[in-house]
Amino acid sequence: MASSYKIKLSSFNQEGLKDVIQILETVFQKFDVDFYVIGALAKDMWLSKEKVQTRATRDVDLAIFISESRDYEEIKSTLIKEHDFKEVSTNAFALLTPYGYPVDLLPFGSVEIDEAVEVEGGGLTKVHVNGFKEIYQQGLAPILTDEGLTFKVASLASIILLKLIAFDDRPEKRTQDIKDVGIIIHHYFHIESRLIYDKHNDLFTQGDFELIDIAAYVIGRELNAIISDNETLRNRVLDILSLSEKYHHRIPELMAQNAKLTVEQSKKILREVAQGIKQ
Repeated sequence: MASSYKIKLSSFNQEGLKDVIQILETVFQKFDVDFYVIGALAKDMWLSKEKVQTRATRDVDLAIFISESRDYEEIKSTLIKEHDFKEVSTNAFALLTPYGYPVDLLPFGSVEIDEAVEVEGGGLTKVHVNGFKEIYQQGLAPILTDEGLTFKVASLASIILLKLIAFDDRPEKRTQDIKDVGIIIHHYFHIESRLIYDKHNDLFTQGDFELIDIAAYVIGRELNAIISDNETLRNRVLDILSLSEKYHHRIPELMAQNAKLTVEQSKKILREVAQGIKQ
């Protein structure tokens, strides 16, 4: 697990976020269930280290390690009956918090079939959870908050992994994920400088690398630590990075848009990430 860092939840302009996380932690502990933060909130928590301006988001996405399907339904029922959460008719995985924004509770562990989870309810009832288990085992970082909470969040490499998979699943709808990948890589060296100097300082002696090239190579190494035991997932990620499919060809352009990169720089970065995985 990566080293911890500290954040201030009130800086995310998300009403009641501390209270929501406290409620969720309490309920999860009651059912002996572990969780970690993913999605836009996880990304914003990391980028806040560099005070990067991010687009406003009101979604809270959590990956929940579940052993029994009934535990998942009981968790949702407890949140609704005891803590004033509400069902969302269009998404069986989401609940509306008492503060009016949704929290997505995405189960994984012993409940998925063919990397997907299906639950009862209306609207969206099936989600793919590729990479969730691998991230839980190798790709998390503990978060400490000024408000006294401690929980786990997906590492930056893990977030990139999930965003690449999301785009690969639905390239016509998930272009923002690749734009986010570009932003993360652009800031990665400064956000994860301690990790880079502690674990990857050999890269500074291997040629005239730009800092962003070192960052990309480190991301590849960190990705490989997460996915190396899942050959199918590892090959899938390498296929995406090699731009093997026609719809992958948009990736360098999308990465460049918000990350102060050219398309050719983006292609080079993707090659460095792939090399880091293959090393």
